[in-house]
Amino acid sequence: MKASIIITNYNYSKYLARCIRSCLNQSLDRELYEIILVDDASNDDSIEVAKRFQAEKNFHIIQNKKNLGVAGSANQGILASKAEFIVRVDADDYVSNDFLRFLVFYLEDNKSCFCVSCDYHYVDDNENKFQKIKYDKVPVSCGVMYRKDKLIQFGMYNEEFKHREEEELRARLGPAYKIENLGISLYRYRKHNNNKTLQLKSMNEFKNRLYNNFNVKTDLEDNKSTDLDFPVVVIPARLGSQRLKEKNIQNYKNKPMIVWAIQAALQSKYIKKVYVSSESDNILNIATENKCEIIKRPDFLSEPDVYKMDVIIHAVNEIKKFRRPSIVVSVQANSPQITAEIIDKSIDHLIKYNLNEVVSVDQNLNQNGALRVLKYNSVFDKNLSTHFGVIKTNLMDIHTQEDLNKINSI
Repeated sequence: MKASIIITNYNYSKYLARCIRSCLNQSLDRELYEIILVDDASNDDSIEVAKRFQAEKNFHIIQNKKNLGVAGSANQGILASKAEFIVRVDADDYVSNDFLRFLVFYLEDNKSCFCVSCDYHYVDDNENKFQKIKYDKVPVSCGVMYRKDKLIQFGMYNEEFKHREEEELRARLGPAYKIENLGISLYRYRKHNNNKTLQLKSMNEFKNRLYNNFNVKTDLEDNKSTDLDFPVVVIPARLGSQRLKEKNIQNYKNKPMIVWAIQAALQSKYIKKVYVSSESDNILNIATENKCEIIKRPDFLSEPDVYKMDVIIHAVNEIKKFRRPSIVVSVQANSPQITAEIIDKSIDHLIKYNLNEVVSVDQNLNQNGALRVLKYNSVFDKNLSTHFGVIKTNLMDIHTQEDLNKINSI
């Protein structure tokens, strides 16, 4: 037998039948693969759903008497497998018809390869695909086909890790973990409110254990949980300006303009830290007085023709020496009408629609510079992401004395 699909399930009866059907409906000959469902002591009707498929060829059910967690359940399936290769599928996900055929063919054709992955699509509860994800950029636990004998030889999954078991395996094996990737999407990762990876507290506990055990930080997909791990605001604020002298510290309603941006950021329900980037000691002192972190910007990044994103990238590179930010919000110092509500609404929009970035536009839908929200990886992209959205605001950018007079008169 060539391959075993191991489905680990705990209380996913709502999605289980769809998952099983997709695994049964493979283009690979049914004689060449089996499906092993490991139910981890579910207390819903998962077993009743699974038993509908008992008559299917090479379909097996393992019922855990007590809850072992996904690592323990996966190991149960691996040890029960009769095949040369194994691949995991979560019970709330499903796969394309050619899922097995492509992965099996690759391992057969590449004898030295330990494991191979495929890309995947995010899908919603209506099975609408809304984003393709490159596995080698954002790995997940499933959709990786292993040589079973090698995986057993390496000790399989660490059952002490109730979450992040795949990451622990990679960290433990180090250079021995050699994975190759097919650049085609064969796996469907369902996004819903009960995803295991939304269990933020527990996920972070095992993330810390990974760091402590192996001194490595994880970049594996955490879905919505990592989005809000460490969101930060960066406020670029150089002293010089061509049209309005020292505009970022010009008074607006008896406060330097930058202070309004700082206060809005600090009042956000999401933002963990606020950073001000400047070459000016005067501006950095104002930032410190207003409970901000400061980043001393090199003079070459304070010239008039420097792109704002170059300043943001410099700031993020400094911030990640302490901790890598999950979301970076660029707030313009000379947009004093910015509010915490606008910042939070922009982050909500980014997360709800699983975007890479969100930019602010005015009432005429023209982009303004007041706000830009980016996921960490998008900070370093040279171009605007294809997965971006906009948030409509009515904010003024202050560049001239006329602008300042106008906003002060409102």
